[in-house]
Amino acid sequence: MTKRPITAEDLCNFKFVGDPQVSPNKDKAAYVLTHVDKEKDGYYSFIYVTDLNGPGRQFTSHVSKEKLVKDVAPTWSPDGKTLAFRSNRTGKNQVYLLHIDGGEAVQLTDVKQGVGGFSWSPDGKQLALVINGELKLTTDKEEDKEEKSDVKVITRLRYKGDGVGIFNDDRRHVYLFDIASKSYTKVTEGDHDFGQATFTPDGNSLFYVGTKAEDKEWGYLPAIWKYDLTTKEETLFYEGNGYINSPSFSPDGKWLAFAGHTRGERSQGNANVLVLDTETGNLQNLTESFDYTVGNLVGVDAKYDTAELRLIWDDSSSHIYFSATVGGDCQLFKVNLQGEVSVALSTSNGSVTSYDIVNDEKAILTLATPHSTGDLVLQDLNQVDQTKVLTAFNEELYNEVHLSTPENFTYKSTDGWDVEGWVMKPFGFEEGKKYPMILQIHGGPATAYGNGLHHEMQLMASKGYVVLYTNPRGSHGYGHDFVNAVIGDYGGMDYEDIMAGVDHTLANVDYIDESQMFVTGGSYGGYMTNVIVTRTDRFKAAVTQRSICNWHSFYGTSDIGFFFTEWQHGHADLWDDVERLLKISPLTHARNVKTPTLILHSEQDLRCPMEQAEQWYIALKRLGVETKFVRFPDENHDLSRSGKPKHRLERLNHLIGWFDDRRS
Repeated sequence: MTKRPITAEDLCNFKFVGDPQVSPNKDKAAYVLTHVDKEKDGYYSFIYVTDLNGPGRQFTSHVSKEKLVKDVAPTWSPDGKTLAFRSNRTGKNQVYLLHIDGGEAVQLTDVKQGVGGFSWSPDGKQLALVINGELKLTTDKEEDKEEKSDVKVITRLRYKGDGVGIFNDDRRHVYLFDIASKSYTKVTEGDHDFGQATFTPDGNSLFYVGTKAEDKEWGYLPAIWKYDLTTKEETLFYEGNGYINSPSFSPDGKWLAFAGHTRGERSQGNANVLVLDTETGNLQNLTESFDYTVGNLVGVDAKYDTAELRLIWDDSSSHIYFSATVGGDCQLFKVNLQGEVSVALSTSNGSVTSYDIVNDEKAILTLATPHSTGDLVLQDLNQVDQTKVLTAFNEELYNEVHLSTPENFTYKSTDGWDVEGWVMKPFGFEEGKKYPMILQIHGGPATAYGNGLHHEMQLMASKGYVVLYTNPRGSHGYGHDFVNAVIGDYGGMDYEDIMAGVDHTLANVDYIDESQMFVTGGSYGGYMTNVIVTRTDRFKAAVTQRSICNWHSFYGTSDIGFFFTEWQHGHADLWDDVERLLKISPLTHARNVKTPTLILHSEQDLRCPMEQAEQWYIALKRLGVETKFVRFPDENHDLSRSGKPKHRLERLNHLIGWFDDRRS
């Protein structure tokens, strides 16, 4: 059967697997399956359970006419008899409990504002909950219904967040929840935020992450706190000096591992596997000599894995399993307490988006490839090429549509640095024929393109375009020095890397029409798109998405602007370095732009605020550049990856349509 080209609407036909969680007795795994609902314009999720031999059976099935229900975060009880999960069935996220033998899920919590993260105590009698603000139960009497002002009074430096909005005065706190009595006990206090609560293996203490530093709003450096469940005393266990994520105790309780670094808040270098001795508090960096970052930084748009980053100990408390971004891959590794990192335990040319460990011989992975959004795979940890695919929810769609295969290459930039890139041939490719090309530039800059299914790029190929994408310096996956090389040099060697990739491709690929080249990118990629059109007229049209054009105004309008600007531009000061910030701002050089430019931006984007798009649009329009401005209401910076399906489709149609209207 001849396969058809993929369409924009096929985005709504994908199903997304993720967050496998192996049961305590190692014979089952729960996972999340997420669907797209075009009619209700959103996403819904169910939990499945497999016996590690196939997809298993659907374990939750609650549906609602009023809302899209998301059952996520499956977490096994210590005895393996029940499964807790988080669901928005009542309108707010609550924790539910379901017996492994089946039946109806029982709602455990009734928190009016909803529950964030949660974890089990070792005896299975309690949960540690993260709740935003003072506890309010749905059974509480209604407060006096006096009219409340809608005026927002702001006193914080960090007062807003993309995807969240303006913060209120509530802080995140840790609570203990007794399952039998359904009673709540507040653990943390004060005008501080805490989270990532985890019990010690002996059940005597609770550890959590947060800071009480007076200057926490200027330089956020989280610490790890210990709460004695008998004495009710809280002590500072580890005073952090950088990013802290995914704390995980060794089974013997001697070690606390976490992903992070000790370079302060303003660092985009590698995250490492760090361990604390629970007796002495001494810190070790186990992956210091492993020059790749912990976690999955491979960016794609066909992804909806609800899992969080995990560090997983083996049963002997001697090794820690972790994922790391290596070039365009995210692979599974393990490290011992002497800092010896294994070879990759999962395949190359793929991206592990989530995982859990069955035993020293097997792991269960969510593995994405350029031709798969991600399926559950049972991985032999001794033989990388030995895998068993457990799920195939998109098989019918994959059998129907044509997916272009990215061709990987490495090239030299203008200063001799090696840069990785990929090129995709268009649908219906014919030898001897010339095709238009679209250059894609990723965001971040500290992310990466790589081996996952990128629906947007596949759509471009289906429309007859060659697609080129690269990982210029500033990208993760190539070592600490490479990812940091962009700092203080935006629009410098990163620009050279990108354009050298174009030149290399034109010199080595004979099917590209050099007069029919287009460029697009989002966030940092949008900034670089703006930079490119101020420096060259090589591209016939451009689409800039969620972009930056003015670093001076970005400083005070972005949710991260006040620290990101100084950090990324080599300690550039808002007052002393005005000329420097304006020099690297595309707005300053707008008079050079001749390229027809489409601007796509979300109205609730607080990362790259709408004012950036407005300034760029007015400048180009005033200067007579062919320009169109498309604004997406009720969407944030993450529109292309998790926005409302109908807006995502409309975005793709505007994007491809702008190029289609200008190709000949």
